[in-house]
Amino acid sequence: MRYEIAILAVPGVQLLDVCGPLDVFAEANRLMKRQVYSHKVISVAAPEVLASSGVRLAADLMLANSTDYAPHTFLVAGAPDIDRFVPDATATAQIAGLCQRSQRFGSVCSGALLLARTGLLEGKRVTTHWACAARLAALYPGVTVTADALCVKDDRVRTAAGVTSGLDLALRLVEEDLGREIAQDVAAQLVMFFRRPVNQTHFIRGNGVSLDGRTAFQELQRWTITHIETVKTVSMMASHLNISERHLSRLFRQELGITPKQWLERERVAKVRQLLEQKKLPAKTLAAMSGFSGADVMRRVFCRVTGITPAAYSRLMVKG
Repeated sequence: MRYEIAILAVPGVQLLDVCGPLDVFAEANRLMKRQVYSHKVISVAAPEVLASSGVRLAADLMLANSTDYAPHTFLVAGAPDIDRFVPDATATAQIAGLCQRSQRFGSVCSGALLLARTGLLEGKRVTTHWACAARLAALYPGVTVTADALCVKDDRVRTAAGVTSGLDLALRLVEEDLGREIAQDVAAQLVMFFRRPVNQTHFIRGNGVSLDGRTAFQELQRWTITHIETVKTVSMMASHLNISERHLSRLFRQELGITPKQWLERERVAKVRQLLEQKKLPAKTLAAMSGFSGADVMRRVFCRVTGITPAAYSRLMVKG
């Protein structure tokens, strides 16, 4: 079987969102010694697409000419300034049509913001770049945004997080199509993890909301982080602001697109990571200093948030 991959490149596209996945498919072709994958780069309305890096991509097809085109897989690539591209109703319908005619469809990085305009992500679980996850969740409340995942599969929808995770997504598509062994060989040839031992949380620099302001919400964040050892529950956070837990949950959803419990867990994990990067401490001490009720709970949460255990993370820091 042959698989045609189509990638929509909007003006100012992130070049790696397009070329990264295509190189994965090209490597699969090389290993299989035949053209299992073919591809088309689709532009919005011009024969060339100027990428954010200044490189020009030659388009194989334009949206206006895609009404009868039905690729096996259709992906929308992201762009650093994707908010500047506002498609009209015709272009949005053409993007939706490509999705509907494909056997699977999705996005890389901030391309999820454009894909969500079609309405085809409603009721689906997706991911996107951590920096725009909260915006996606706020604009499209019917979409479940998994902000820390590198890749998410939900029925026919496939989404990848920030930039390089487009390679991770392509590798998973190769696994779906050709099996794990070929996908592992592709990963080895491209010198990449078959399954990265981290998720997006590992790469987030700072918090989604600035801690420099003086709003009550930001003050709460500062207070909680400062007292992370003793702030044991969401109820304690709500009491600090003298509001209900329900109201606090609304604030977190509005500002960050996550629950207070999720934020608190991530801050505890961030504290553990900080401690691991500074010195070697017993697991029980790490748990106590980061506010976890015990070492086992810390390990479970740390693994869920980062994808690896504290011990494995510590070894990575030593190797780094």
